Amino acid sequence: MTSPVVWQDAFDRATAAAISLGLVVKDALAQDQETNTGPWIYFETASASSGRLGMGEIVDEETGQIWLHLMARRGTGAIDAVTKRKALSVAFRVPVAPLPAGLFYDDQGFDPPDNDQAGNWVRFSLMVDYRYQDIVLPAS
Repeated sequence: MTSPVVWQDAFDRATAAAISLGLVVKDALAQDQETNTGPWIYFETASASSGRLGMGEIVDEETGQIWLHLMARRGTGAIDAVTKRKALSVAFRVPVAPLPAGLFYDDQGFDPPDNDQAGNWVRFSLMVDYRYQDIVLPAS
């Protein structure tokens, strides 16, 4: 499960970085159906695990990944997409705003484009590992 705090912080960081690159970040469930004429970023999350740090512990730790898929038009060359993906990476390494309490961004991975992929768009992906710790309050 991805916590709303994690989703919102990552989406806001990606959006701030994308705006400076002239890109739009699209939420998987809220994106429009218009035809894209320029590159854009498809945003999604994948949670790996969530659980208490120990028996009786009130701190819950969630781990997972933030995925930013930069969609670049085929035939435009890779250097522009690689440069933009690098700038997106920096948004999670050198945050411009304070992180929410308990949220940590860790390692990153870069998924190469698939040359066998059909269509007019090629995907350049950035994966950011995260950890989020929050307090589980007992039911009253």
